[in-house]
Amino acid sequence: MNAELRAASGVWAQRRGARTTGDLLYAVYLTLLTVLVLLVPALRAGGAVLARPDVLPLLQHPHAPVGLAMALGIAAAVLVLLGGTRGPALLSPFLTETLASSAIPRRRVLRRPYLRAIVLPALCCVLAAALAGATLLQVGSLGMPLALLAGLAALGFGLLLGVCWLAGQLLTGPARVLLALVLVALGAGVALGIRAVPSLPLLPASVVALGLGALSTVASLPLLDRLRGRVLRQQALRWQSATMSAETGDLAGAAVAYRPPPAVGRRLPAVGRGGLLLAYARRDAVAWLRSPARSLGGLGLAVIGTALLVAAILLELGLPSWLLAGMGCLLLWWGSGTVVDGLRHAIHTLGSPPLFGQGLGAQLLLHLPAPALLILTVTGGSALAVSLLLGAGAFSAAVLVPMLLAPLLLLGRVWDAAKPPMPLSLTMPMPTPQGDASVLAMLIWQADAPLLHLGIGLVLVLLATAVAPLAAVVGALLALTLLAVLALGRLRALRR
Repeated sequence: MNAELRAASGVWAQRRGARTTGDLLYAVYLTLLTVLVLLVPALRAGGAVLARPDVLPLLQHPHAPVGLAMALGIAAAVLVLLGGTRGPALLSPFLTETLASSAIPRRRVLRRPYLRAIVLPALCCVLAAALAGATLLQVGSLGMPLALLAGLAALGFGLLLGVCWLAGQLLTGPARVLLALVLVALGAGVALGIRAVPSLPLLPASVVALGLGALSTVASLPLLDRLRGRVLRQQALRWQSATMSAETGDLAGAAVAYRPPPAVGRRLPAVGRGGLLLAYARRDAVAWLRSPARSLGGLGLAVIGTALLVAAILLELGLPSWLLAGMGCLLLWWGSGTVVDGLRHAIHTLGSPPLFGQGLGAQLLLHLPAPALLILTVTGGSALAVSLLLGAGAFSAAVLVPMLLAPLLLLGRVWDAAKPPMPLSLTMPMPTPQGDASVLAMLIWQADAPLLHLGIGLVLVLLATAVAPLAAVVGALLALTLLAVLALGRLRALRR
């Protein structure tokens, strides 16, 4: 290291707010105290709650490791794709320009943020394994040594997921997609292997998983030198913009920071012959085709959400079914956001000159048919396929509920797009013994639409399963009326 780099490193080490050795030791002490005082009792309480007759068969099922292998393969693929937009080795834009672009090896500059970031997938895996182990310990199906071995295996799998996250940041677009597909196929292959050899000893599997995770993490550190400066700069700027928007309560603005610009289909004709309805449908379709990755990702979320909703209704597993139904409703909501840009555009042009000759009401009505037909087709087709796959009929309640949610999604999106700016009163401090609770009010205000959709979806599931499918239809009509009234109220407020 030359004199200039040595001087820069010394200034960086003596900066205000730099952590000393005492600070690091205190952080370790605080972490251990938190684990022993808060986390361990919380895991024991969670295990006691989950030790139910409708949850234990899932954890004790012979094919549970098969599903776990598939889930890990899908999680690895998702992290690879996520690495293309926000990787684990990331600094602020200033530090990226000054340190990552200097003569200092990038492995030295990016090592700390990389290791700090991969703690997240490792911690998620360990907590999930600890919760499952605590549940089985409550009924005596698992001993403490086996639970500790499962935790070590989960730590190894979490480290492997962190390496997959870094691989997504390193690779380009086509290679990233190919690796994601390979990881999904690898998860399926491992699942088939586990199914063929169900009596796999836990001790060798844990040692192998932990060893692979540790070795892959150490071997990935030199790969930090191969990260491209343009990728680091773009990801740092996007992350800073998203975090600034999220801190001010603008979660929609934070999501827009990661929306990729249209890159294909520039010659597709958005204007053509035909009536107004066909013209608006063509505009919506061209918008979807110009962002194929975003559109396919949203439709994929809708398909997964529909499958979870159908499985929750047909399997009747008690508490797990309600959790699956709630997750399915939320995935349907998030997936529908990629096909309603026309509705958002119509609402955002409120008060502007009518460039297309139609007012707000006409634009909303003309933008509704194309996304409604698409969502109905996707939810109905996937619900029918999953229902037939699980051995149910084609006209069961499991097929009816997702199709009833499709029009509710569109009206909910209209209501959400017409939301006014967040009131300043929600940003006022709310002191409590646990700290400032104003962030909870802001989060609830931001998440009012998905929470309302979640409640409506769960009510429809309850009506369809506990009462009758006709009751679900009546409930959907009442919810449709409620959403229409709420949306009209917000639109009238925007006109003032």
